[in-house]
This record gives sequence, structure tokens and C-alpha cells, in this order.
Amino acid sequence: MIERLGARYEADALAGAFLRVFLGEVDEKLDVMLGAFPGEDGAREWRRALTESKSPTALDATRLVLAWLNAGRGLRDACRLACLAPEGPRFSPEDFVETLAWTWVAVPPPARELLAALCKPPEAPHTVASLLASFFLDLIAMGRRLRIHIEPAALAADLSAVFGDGGPALAEQLRERSANIEAQLRENAHFLEALLAETGDAARDDTDALAVLRSADAMGPRQQTWVQAMAWRVMTELVRLRGGNPKMAEVLDDAAQGKRFLVRMLAEQPQVLTEDAWEGILGESEAGAIAWRIALVSLRISELHASQVCRAFLENAELRAYAIGIGRDERAMRELGELAARVRAGRGSETR
Repeated sequence: MIERLGARYEADALAGAFLRVFLGEVDEKLDVMLGAFPGEDGAREWRRALTESKSPTALDATRLVLAWLNAGRGLRDACRLACLAPEGPRFSPEDFVETLAWTWVAVPPPARELLAALCKPPEAPHTVASLLASFFLDLIAMGRRLRIHIEPAALAADLSAVFGDGGPALAEQLRERSANIEAQLRENAHFLEALLAETGDAARDDTDALAVLRSADAMGPRQQTWVQAMAWRVMTELVRLRGGNPKMAEVLDDAAQGKRFLVRMLAEQPQVLTEDAWEGILGESEAGAIAWRIALVSLRISELHASQVCRAFLENAELRAYAIGIGRDERAMRELGELAARVRAGRGSETR
């Protein structure tokens, strides 16, 4: 991306252009930009963004300082750019230290471990826990995103190196403010543990986790509902395909033809399958199992949870066997069909 942008932008505008076109969350974009431009170019873009902040204690200012620290940039440089640089925002040292406190850089790691567990893993999609936390905790607990630790003595030394005789007082301000934050975290530890457990349960019972589920017996109620519903849809689609074009019925009954047809279908799909999924498809020799996959891929799915279940069916052999088993269970299929009919008719919303 940097090479492509370099063909259109001058060097001093490259970091800003990168930040504008990079797809990702705000925090992730800042981290990546500062890592991709470790010199003056990245620092200049960071300083510009900090200057546009409404106040040193605003959420966006805290986010910028967090990104700077997470990118491994020095605290002394951050202090100079934020408080002393003529082109910078010229925050007062006291206000900047208040912002620094909200990054939790002076809060001992053990005190922030619980909330750190609610962060989105770097370069990974959101979990249910991290998504909920991003909605409810960012206003009051932005520091949970901090990934580094700086010893108190090093913090004090950095502040003194930049602000001279005012450094010790600023270090004491940071220590006191951070101690208050630590006390609040410890006071609410039981609540945080309960929140983490609750969101963890929700994450385990989410359709996104189905692809790596080791056993169908480990499914939660929500996962089971989605899997059973999609298994019924696949078998219904398979019946439709068999009752349509006679040539399609011939393809479905012949493993070799079915496999070639399935591979062509998957090649035209936007989703990218894992190597294990492809190996399972190419190694399959049973016509019925191949026909089942053809029916699965034939479904036109736009709903997120349904698409996650379909992907799991392709990638998770244990779950696929469970779903195929439902299709062979006449009673289960009949009950699911009756439920689907009631839901469509608007007379009920039960889950089996």
C-alpha cells in the first residue's frame, strides 16, 4: 500500500494518505501508521491529529497517546510534541499528565489485566467480549488497550528530562492519579470478573466460534438452534435440487461429477476456505456427502450468523457430520420443518 501511495503523494504527505485509506478501527489505524512510519513522518501526522483534539483530556487525545505508546515510541518525544513543539497543541504539562494517567501507563499491569482481556486481539476480528467492551468501556476505560509497561522510575525520569525542575511534581501527579484509577479497578474487580465471565459465555455460544468447535456436544443453545435450522435448510435445498433438472440429479449421485461441480461453485464464491476445508472436499469420495455440500453452497446467504454456520459446515468435519445426521433423522426434519412453517406464518418464535 505504501508503495502504491508513494507513486501519488510526496513523502511528507504519505503518512496522512496512508491513515486515510487504511481500513481498520481508529486505534488500529493509528498503531499501524506509527509502526509503518517510525520516523518524523509518522510523528508529524500524530502531532497534527493531537493538535486537532478539542482538549488534552478528550477521548481522541487519550487514544492518540495510547497509540504512540503501543507503537513503542518514546514518552519523552510525546511530551515534547504535545507540550513544547511550536507546531504542536502546546498542552500544559499538567493537562498532558492527566491524559497520560488515562492511558493507565502508570497503573500496575496486574490491576488492568481483567479489562485487557476484553480488548480486540491485534490484527484479528472482534470477539463478542471485545465488541461489547468497545461499546460500553471506551469512555471510561480506554487504558485497557495499553499493551506496554513502563516502570515508575523510568516515567519519572522521562518527565524530568523534558520538563526539568517541574518533572518531580508531574511524576507525583501521575502517581496519585494512577493510584486512584488502580483503587477503582480493584474495588470493581468482582463486577469486572462477572462481566468477563458473562461475555465469555456469550462468545462461546456464538456462531463465529462454530468453525473451531471440537465437538457438537459442546454447542451452546444459541449455536445449536442455528446449526439445526441451517441443517434443515441444506436438506430442503438438496431435495429441491434433486427434484429439478435431471442432469443435476445425475451430478448429485456421482461423486466424481459432483466434486468437479462443487469445486467450480466454490471457485466462484467470494469466501476463502481454509486448507483443511479444501483437503476435506478433495478427499471426499462419498457421493451423498458431496451432494450435501453442493446444496449448502447453493444457498444464497446474506445473514451473518447463517453465513458463519455455513462456513463452519465446510471447515468443521465434526459439525458437518452432526448436520448431515440431522438431515437423515426424519423426526428431527419433520419437527424443524413444522417450526419453520410456524415462524414463517408469524404464529410463533420458539426454538427447538
